[in-house]
Amino acid sequence: MENLKSNIDRYMELKGIRMYSHLLVDIAHELGIKGQEAYKFADKEKSNFSKMLKGERSLKYDFIIPLEKIFGISLARLLYEDAYKLPAEKGNVPFNKGFRYYAYLDDPKLYKDEFDVLLTNDGKSILTQTDEFGKNFLDYVVEYHSVNGVRYLHDEYGIKLKWSHNQFEFRKDKGITWIHFENGIEFARLVASMNDVELFNNIYDSYNMFFTNGHYATEDCIFCQDEYLEIMLDNDDLFNSIFEIKPYELKMGNIGRRKKQVDSITYRSINPIINNCLRYALKHLDKYKHKAIDILKFGINYNRRIDGEVDFNDYYVCNELGGLKNFRNEDYYDIIIIVDVEVNDDEVKSLINRLLEFNKLK
Repeated sequence: MENLKSNIDRYMELKGIRMYSHLLVDIAHELGIKGQEAYKFADKEKSNFSKMLKGERSLKYDFIIPLEKIFGISLARLLYEDAYKLPAEKGNVPFNKGFRYYAYLDDPKLYKDEFDVLLTNDGKSILTQTDEFGKNFLDYVVEYHSVNGVRYLHDEYGIKLKWSHNQFEFRKDKGITWIHFENGIEFARLVASMNDVELFNNIYDSYNMFFTNGHYATEDCIFCQDEYLEIMLDNDDLFNSIFEIKPYELKMGNIGRRKKQVDSITYRSINPIINNCLRYALKHLDKYKHKAIDILKFGINYNRRIDGEVDFNDYYVCNELGGLKNFRNEDYYDIIIIVDVEVNDDEVKSLINRLLEFNKLK
């Protein structure tokens, strides 16, 4: 931390900040702490801050953005060995606004006016950049709970989880960017906390992967992960959305367009994740029995309705997600409710026994 101390001392001098306690008060103000509480904060933190400057403990993560804003430079520069030797005029220290800054402020106007035009030196979008910690903008959206950032990415870039290994797609001005994001579960929790079901289901598009791949690939897929299924089961609005029958337009790729002679196919179905939710609920009846019962009761009526619309002998269940197809073609007709878990609960077993089973492909 020797470099950091030297640089902090230098920039304190440039900014006319005489004491570390004064700097801590400024940090408190940046954190939204006002009045006498800011001075109490400074008094509480001065010992730890002193230890940090001596290299006895690490810099508090909450202090990074405030220090960058106060000094007008990035943390990367503060950590640079000779940064404090570089010439700079008092009150005119250049502030390189990185994506961390925008996620921290989470200001819709700044996103609209500034964020979109930021490019790296090679002309790539700011979305693909990583900082000195190896983190990207999505990491900081999660860390700072930047709900306006989520909405901005949805409205302007059409952010959508597309493929089996937690890869997010961004589309803007006919360009497409893909980002592999390991923190997809925490991002899902953040999006779910916004209480906007349509937004959540647009970003975590369980229809696309199903109708494109016909399955959810491997256990690495977020739609198969326990934590994601718990998000769906614990949030009543998200849970209720899995029963909705809605149109879903699947746009064809080049091969699909040549084969089908159409640009897109519109399916109408319940949410393809419904059987994953049921499977998880049945395995954890101690916590989700009521949710399993809700799905089974729905399935009893829904499967019977589908049976009344088709010739039973012509259709079969083609995968573990309940996809229903006609033997004569490869297009999906619908999704039905299936059970492939053994349970000991009598009430649940009685409902399972009432669930109409379709033929399965052997």
